[in-house]
Amino acid sequence: MLKLGFAGFNKKQRNAYFAKHKLNFAPAGIPFSTPSPASTYNGIAQCAKLGLFAMEVEFVHGVRMKEDMAKKCGALAKEKGISLSIHAPYYINLCSDEDAKLANSRRHILESAQAGHFLNASPIVFHPGFYQGRASEECMKKTIFQMEKIFSEMQKNKWNNVNLSPELTGKKSAFGNLEEIVSLSHHFGLKKCIPTIDFAHFHARTSPLKTASDYAKIFDYCEKKLGSAFAKNLHCHVSGINFSEKGERNHLPLSSNSPPYKPLLKLLKERGYAGTVVCESPLLEKDALLLQKEFEKA
Repeated sequence: MLKLGFAGFNKKQRNAYFAKHKLNFAPAGIPFSTPSPASTYNGIAQCAKLGLFAMEVEFVHGVRMKEDMAKKCGALAKEKGISLSIHAPYYINLCSDEDAKLANSRRHILESAQAGHFLNASPIVFHPGFYQGRASEECMKKTIFQMEKIFSEMQKNKWNNVNLSPELTGKKSAFGNLEEIVSLSHHFGLKKCIPTIDFAHFHARTSPLKTASDYAKIFDYCEKKLGSAFAKNLHCHVSGINFSEKGERNHLPLSSNSPPYKPLLKLLKERGYAGTVVCESPLLEKDALLLQKEFEKA
């Protein structure tokens, strides 16, 4: 049985909590405990019932939400005090040489941004692409060029309430290591583009995370490159992870301690970061509530 977080809080109490603690904790998708039908709308209501303050809407297999439903979900989230973000479809490669793949990649991100506009959900998290034998510098140029096209369309449509967020990817074959996603954010500025720091992915593709000092190096790098505003715009993914020499294999529950999450929570509290911590554990809301509880104790 789930141990609830801050169930029963009204909107005023939720806002007071966030003003004090600054961090929201979210499941990556509709909570498993959501009563049938397991829809985004009911998932938002379930997050409120559980005492979670945020939810990442998963459009990983395509955006199929109509405008009226997106507005309805956005209104409920506002009523319940739930902060929303979006994970765009997996089928994105902004580094591709193929025009059709680039057009589809832009479409997936733009459809996510449109849904985000109606949901009032931000940021729009996405995996930038794959090296496919290309150097990082070439992939960076290609990605920036495609993102400029995307931002131009977003501006044209006046979707000004959403920003984009390239995610730190887990496979070594994928464009999107820490330096690359931070460079994208630096290029466009944090008002338009914030990095999604996936700590499990960093642990799998770059370097093992074991201590608070290991996590601190990531934050120090981000603050050095992006300035102090980074601390007010944190968006990160947390889970355990199974990996090989090629990087990520699959996500694991927090109990795997791969990487350990308690040093991260302690550091987040010490530094007073503001933003959203999204739990991508297979145990979803159970581990999201665990993160929230342990953060309180840190």
